Amino acid sequence: MDIERFLDHLKQHAGDRGMMADLRHGLSAATEHRAWPHVAPWCDLRNDRQRQIAVTVAAGFAILGHTVAGDTLGSVLRTLATGDGRGLDGLASFDGRFRRFLSCATAEEVCDHLPGVLRAAERKGVPIDLARLFKDLTFWNDRVKVGWAQDYWGAVAEDAGEDEVDGEDNAGEDEDADGAAEEDGE
Repeated sequence: MDIERFLDHLKQHAGDRGMMADLRHGLSAATEHRAWPHVAPWCDLRNDRQRQIAVTVAAGFAILGHTVAGDTLGSVLRTLATGDGRGLDGLASFDGRFRRFLSCATAEEVCDHLPGVLRAAERKGVPIDLARLFKDLTFWNDRVKVGWAQDYWGAVAEDAGEDEVDGEDNAGEDEDADGAAEEDGE
């Protein structure tokens, strides 16, 4: 499946409210069939894996209304976890959810866990690179999992390193500021 052409097709039909509703219904096993007419030209519906990936990505487009080139789902989950002022403490609340993704043996399992993430990203205005998501799901393996893990937890180490550097720089500035304040008060 040519994901770029598929996403271009979805963009051209973004104003078709009926089609977008059908695609959103693709996230439920009970109503997935509503998305089939829209993804059938792009994938083999008889191939469960191919169909579920196509339907999930199409539903993601219908929920988000767009796609942007960007990061992995690991970065998206990190952004969702640390948003709303929760900072690094928010990672603990998302840790279980993220680990469930990493424990998935198949792309189909990952797709089963994505609806809540897609809706949360839409609510919080967090963009998702649907082309990259499609490729990650298509080639789901340990390499993809490691990449997601690096983007989720690796950024924590980078942030901690920045805080330490900032803390050292700020400590010196605070001493100067305190010293100047004491001199002004004398």
